[in-house]
Amino acid sequence: MHRQLLGAIALFACWTGHCVASAPTLAACAALDDDQARLGCYDALAGRLPGTLESAEAVDGKPGSDSETEADYIPPRLYQEEAHATNRFVIIPYERNYLLPITYNSHINEQAWEIAHPGTGMDKAEVKFQLSMKAIIWQDILGHDLDLWGAYTQTSWMQAYNTDASSPFRETDYMPELILSIANSWKVLGFHNTRVNIHFNHESNGQSEPLSRSWNRAILSGLFERRNFSLEASAWYRIPERSKDDDNPDIDDYMGNGQLQGLWKWPRYTLGFTLRNNLQKDNKGAIQLDWTFPISQRFSGYVQYFNGYGESLIDYNESTNRIGIGVSLTDPF
Repeated sequence: MHRQLLGAIALFACWTGHCVASAPTLAACAALDDDQARLGCYDALAGRLPGTLESAEAVDGKPGSDSETEADYIPPRLYQEEAHATNRFVIIPYERNYLLPITYNSHINEQAWEIAHPGTGMDKAEVKFQLSMKAIIWQDILGHDLDLWGAYTQTSWMQAYNTDASSPFRETDYMPELILSIANSWKVLGFHNTRVNIHFNHESNGQSEPLSRSWNRAILSGLFERRNFSLEASAWYRIPERSKDDDNPDIDDYMGNGQLQGLWKWPRYTLGFTLRNNLQKDNKGAIQLDWTFPISQRFSGYVQYFNGYGESLIDYNESTNRIGIGVSLTDPF
């Protein structure tokens, strides 16, 4: 089990030279020796294509006013993805990539643990990590702004400090998906709707009965950006299964049918949130809060807090209250 954890840590380390970050930083741009590369880095940070002659002034000439047209605005993350989509030596991140060596959950799911590990206690302290990436499958399907991506996200919870149970992986959730991505620059209430995605998503924990959990979804999401704030709104429809094959028929009662994710980005740190609610009288929902801060040129320190239902598939109907600290390699969006 420890070899698996070390392998995951090694995979994080190997990405340090081959993974596109969520956005460049001023310090990283300034450190580039090549003039063209440094200019391109600054352009990506400013959210525009390198070499364009976009004015920073408004049409009326007043400094600081918003002169962007819908055709001008290209967010840094979208520009990076387009620039590296066909580069086989670059891994493009999808959801956040992180490692939390220490987390503490005050509401543990002892019932599920007892089924898998009878006679041993479950620790409230765990290791949690997530690996997430995507790759272009078909670019410019019907035109310049329509692409098909394949994505994979894996999230694991490990009882690393539970030596009495031989430090097992308690839960690993696997989530492959196909994403039809439409890039645009519509303006809505001062926000740029930079992307609309249609997802076909499968998520499962790869276990056998009675611990097997899985579901399939069709998801519609939109990304909205304004200055240093990004908001992704998602709504999903669970694809029905035959009752005899359904491991978790009431999962919608806990996970709801959508979520909101927000992210504020500053040069040195980020603040994020994820909100879900079933919008029913029993009001089962979840909130996750994220904070990253600089610790090195490649990694950010990361604090994650989760409270509510659905942190993992095995705990979809159990309330979790977890806080963890570790490192983040990439931000979402």
